[in-house]
Amino acid sequence: MNSNNKSVNFHGSVSGNTNVNTGDNVEQQINLNEGGAIEAFAQLLKDIQEKTNDSQRAQFEFFAEKLKEAYDKGDKKEGQKLLGFLKDTLGNIASIATIAGLFGVTL
Repeated sequence: MNSNNKSVNFHGSVSGNTNVNTGDNVEQQINLNEGGAIEAFAQLLKDIQEKTNDSQRAQFEFFAEKLKEAYDKGDKKEGQKLLGFLKDTLGNIASIATIAGLFGVTL
């Protein structure tokens, strides 16, 4: 009996080209380029400006800077730790989900 299950699972944020082929025997991968990373980190800084008060802002901008350094070094463990701190305060926002996807982690 043929399985007609064509379910699609996404981990992290999906933005930009979201065309997904759900046909038989399909493997599909969407990659973010370096511009996507730059955009995601810029959005994170904007989110920090909008969602934190003055006393929190400097600390979370520091976390965002350290997160970018971890991304540049490919330090997944440090990135995941910093993403957790940011998510706890900022919530489930697109910029954090996108950056988590860049690290290959889910939160």
